[in-house]
Amino acid sequence: MSHEVDRTRAILADIARFAVTARRVVARGHERFIDPEDDDQRRIARSLVVDLSAAADRLPESFRAAHPEIDWRGIRAVRNFIAHDYDGTDEEILWQAIAVQFPVIVAALIE
Repeated sequence: MSHEVDRTRAILADIARFAVTARRVVARGHERFIDPEDDDQRRIARSLVVDLSAAADRLPESFRAAHPEIDWRGIRAVRNFIAHDYDGTDEEILWQAIAVQFPVIVAALIE
C-alpha cells in the first residue's frame, strides 16, 4: 500500500508542476497564445494536455474512483483529439483546456 501512496504522491507532484507551467502560459495572455508568428505557447499547451492525460492514466484506479468529479474519460478524449490533431486543433479549444479546465482539475486533485 505504501508504494501505491508514494506513487500517487509523485504523480500528483508531476501534475502540480504541469499546473505551474499552464499558469505561466495563461499569464502570458491569449494574444500571445494565438500569435500566428509564434506557436511556442500552443506547443507548450499541447504538451501539458498530453502530459496531464498520461499522469491521470498512471493514477491508481482507486484514486480515480475516489474523485468522480473529475472527467477522467474527458481528459483522455481531449488528449487524443489534440495529440492526433483531428481536423486541426482549434486554438480556442486548446486555450480553454489550459486556461479553464486545467485549473479546475488541478484544484480538485491537489489544492
